[in-house]
Formats: sequence, structure tokens, C-alpha cells
Amino acid sequence: MFLSSSLMGGIGAFARYINAPGDFIAFCRSFSGIIGMSLFFLAVGGFAKLKATRFTPSIFFSGMFLGLLSSLYVISTQYTTLANASFLIYTGPIYSTILATIFLREPFKPVMIASLVAVLAGTLLIVQIVSEKGFGLDLDPKYLFGNIIALLSGVAYGLYLFVSRYRTDCDSNVRAWYNFLFAVCTIGIMLAMRWSKLEYVVRDEVDGVPTARVDEAGSFVTMPWSISQMDGRSWMVLIAAALITGFGAFYFLTVASRILLAGELATISYQETIMASLLGFFLFHEHLTALQMVGGALIIGGGISQVYFSTRSGDPVPATKRPTPQPEPGSRPQPVDAT
Repeated sequence: MFLSSSLMGGIGAFARYINAPGDFIAFCRSFSGIIGMSLFFLAVGGFAKLKATRFTPSIFFSGMFLGLLSSLYVISTQYTTLANASFLIYTGPIYSTILATIFLREPFKPVMIASLVAVLAGTLLIVQIVSEKGFGLDLDPKYLFGNIIALLSGVAYGLYLFVSRYRTDCDSNVRAWYNFLFAVCTIGIMLAMRWSKLEYVVRDEVDGVPTARVDEAGSFVTMPWSISQMDGRSWMVLIAAALITGFGAFYFLTVASRILLAGELATISYQETIMASLLGFFLFHEHLTALQMVGGALIIGGGISQVYFSTRSGDPVPATKRPTPQPEPGSRPQPVDAT
């Protein structure tokens, strides 16, 4: 999960070098995943295991929610502030933890609560919802639509993490293939509906750093987008972003969701904000305030404590004894792949 959240944190840095709307970038991230997993299955004969796996609704919904969270988040950033969008999507892990505690009876131990509170507080600081200027969630009516879309992306994120806790008997590679497939279908439908209205943010090179152009009102300058307008650099960076933040990040997320409890997934997932902040600092000279550094320390501390208490010997809920979700109607038990 740490690898997944770290890789996901790089999408913002990659996107600054791509002259394309976020919707298209989100589609390519999942598309690279289905291509990569299909090639892997062809090489190792994995399609036999795919055919032998009983397909159930949770497999479909986990892929659909993966596509929704990716696409809705990108859309929300065009209609609200980045801080609002970042905070609202990160409400998702909280929903998943609550749902898993109620419906799957997964334990919600005091140390897990403390870790989750720490990383949530850290996230409020690092995305500057809470800063030296006070509370910064912008509730201006002009951001209402964007805030609703961002909140829906958080709901989709939470439902993805929750649904992924079903069918933990399913092989991780098979689950990843289905996740990519239905994510591509979901984003593809949304992309097709918005194709004629797609726009991208115009960026200028300032001291070698891609910087968004702003108008007199302080808003980002956007232009209608056509796939034929993408230059060579944009294509190369897009391919790298798709492989690293798409195929790599989403695959590790699928593996982690099969192993970890929802509360553990939630806590460690916030490490993504650390990677995004570090890349912003080193690549784009985006300096962190003192409160943002405190937020980063809280996130790292909460994540490390969760990893420690989840893996230490004597953990009261070892992996082999953790609650197993009840099989869905029509599903059959499947052997767990120990490889």
C-alpha cells in the first residue's frame, strides 16, 4: 500500500508536462493497466486462472469505483480549488473504514483510530485546508458543483476500498485485470460524453518549470483540446505516467486491498500527499510552510505506526485470523494463491 500511494502521488507532477485534459490522462492510466496485465497473462498463461475464477458483482463494482474515483477527481479539479478537491477525495478512506467495521465486522482498534486521526489531521494541514490563515475549505457558491463532484470522488474511493475487501480469495492478478478492465470502461464512457468539451490548462515554461498561465482574475487559462495537438514530450511523459501512476500504482493497490484491513488501507493511503508535496518541492520549487511540515510529520508518523502495529509479532489480529467477508450469493469458495 505504501508503494501504491507513493506512486500515485506522482500523477500531479507528471500531468504538468502533459498538454492534455485530466480525463484523458485518467483513461490512459487505466488503459495501460489492462494492456500490461493482458501481456503478463499471455506470457505466463494467466488467462486460464482468469477463466477459472467465478465472476461476482464485487469484482465488477471494484473496477467501476476505481474508474469513477479517478475520473471524478480529475473533473472536480477543473471546477473547484485543488485544496478542496484533494481534501474531499481523501474523505474516502474514512467511509471505507466505517463501512468495513459495520458490515464486515473488521476490528477498529484504538491504535488504528489514533493513526487515522493523525493522518487526517496531517492531510488538513498539508493541503492547507487548515493554515496560518485559518480554515480554508472554500464554500463559495461558484465552487458548489466542483465540491459536489470532489465529494462524490471521495465516496467512490471509499466504496472501492470497501468493495475490494470482498472476494479476498480471488487471485490478486485476476482482480487487478478486472479492475483495469472495468475502470477503462467507466472512464471511457465518461470521456466519450465530454469529448467535445475537453479543455486543458495552458502552461508556460518559467525557469524551466511548467507553470500554469493565469488571467487577470487569477483563474487558470484553458483552451479547447484535440489529441492531434499533443507534442512528443507530452506523449512520452503520458506513457511514463500511465505505467508508473496507473499500472504500477493501481496494481499494488489491488494487492494491498486483498491483504490489509480497511482501516489499515485508509491510514497508509494518506502517504500519497507526502510524495506529491516532495515532488512539488524538488521539481517545482513549491516550498512547504511550517504547518504543512507538521502535517507531513503527522501523516508519516500515523502511517509508520499503523504499519508497525499491523506487522509486529503478537498482533492480536494476524492476517490468517482476520475477518473474512461472507461469500456473495452465487459465488463459490476459491483457493487462495499463496504466491
